[in-house]
Amino acid sequence: MALGPRLEVSQTQRLSLTPQLRQAISLLQMSNAELADHIAEEVEKNPLLELVEPEPLSDDPARPPAIAPRVNTEPLTYIPSTVSTGNLENYDSLANIEDEKTLRDLLREQIRISDRNPARAAIALVLIDELDEQGWLTAPLFEIADRLGVPQAAIEEALETLQACDPMGIAARDLQECLEIQLKDAGNFAPLMQVLTANLDMLADNDLPKLEALADVSRVELEDAITVLRQLNPRPAASFDNGIVQIAIADVAVSPSPVGGWLVELNTDALPKALVNEKYFSEVAKDGSNALEFVTECRANARFLVKAMDQRAKTILRVATVIVRHQNRFFDEGINGLRPLTLAVVAAELGIHESSVSRVTAGKYLYCQRGTFELRFFFVQGIGRNDGGCDIAAPVVRERIRKLVSEEQPDKVLSDEKIAKILQEGGVDVARRTVAKYREAMGIPSSSRRRRKHI
Repeated sequence: MALGPRLEVSQTQRLSLTPQLRQAISLLQMSNAELADHIAEEVEKNPLLELVEPEPLSDDPARPPAIAPRVNTEPLTYIPSTVSTGNLENYDSLANIEDEKTLRDLLREQIRISDRNPARAAIALVLIDELDEQGWLTAPLFEIADRLGVPQAAIEEALETLQACDPMGIAARDLQECLEIQLKDAGNFAPLMQVLTANLDMLADNDLPKLEALADVSRVELEDAITVLRQLNPRPAASFDNGIVQIAIADVAVSPSPVGGWLVELNTDALPKALVNEKYFSEVAKDGSNALEFVTECRANARFLVKAMDQRAKTILRVATVIVRHQNRFFDEGINGLRPLTLAVVAAELGIHESSVSRVTAGKYLYCQRGTFELRFFFVQGIGRNDGGCDIAAPVVRERIRKLVSEEQPDKVLSDEKIAKILQEGGVDVARRTVAKYREAMGIPSSSRRRRKHI
């Protein structure tokens, strides 16, 4: 075979993300507040894009009210720069303040730098949005895995990556894990500390004799260890809290339909509105100005942005409509009316990808007579039945566990095994370890700890 340069023609198929497609995907996952900020930035850059000022929100009780979101609240903080006061006359205070960074911004930067596994990093970035105001991860891992359609082991690996970030103790699932993460990082997770973190209820009751016996140490050593423990931070996100509460507006409203069933409406008051100034473009084009090429590109970008916003609104409405159709009993019966539902079911029904459904439901809220709920709330895991019936939603099972525990008698505290047996007699195919997992996720103490409280 002769060696040398030559020309060849070949056909290949490749999917590439254009800047416009990237922008459309980005808009889809933005909350209304983030979308409004993004549109404001685009209006400043594009002379043909005009922002339509929204009308004041109606006082109509049928309209969805402003609500404080339960998740995705990002406390803000800023770090002032050191400035010279030599020339106060020309001093600009705003120029000497660094850009505000949230805790989530800092965590995202650390994840992108530290983890070179793209799949694990992507899941860790999702977990950041699951953190509560304390910096804890309160959502059960199996629920997050079910929502993302990945194995729970993948969630656990990503959680380890997130827990290695600063501030230490971030993404802990409870107080014990939060303290243990900080002790391990400091190289101080000695056997005595292990005893203390595993028996925080005794520490709260100031039961020092029992702790002393369990750890087999002197009272002085025990008190020194307790002093170290109390210096740890049980709320890793506290230092980022400046009291600012983000306000969110429900994206869709659900109300009873006059003909029966439920009516799903898009809350147009919550959507930023932008228009393309075609008159200005015509004037520039008519004059044959040198700026014609620039304004032509601006018009194309503005048109695409307006179209992408309209597509985003339609997709949110379509997804919300399917969710309401599957979970219609919830609006009548409450938590007991929830049914098992996954991202895959909604995606298949709409003919879109699961990732699109995930983006649409992140940070979007639904308002109904029972309150305001994030769309993610309606995606629940199913648990089989032993009586041949349809699967039962996991939140329904958790609510039954909570009710059984709240109604138990002081002299007849129910063990996990007993609760599992009661549920099985009611047709729920649930094991003891599942009951324990749900109980811990709800923050309900074990039967032994509940029994001690009654003594």
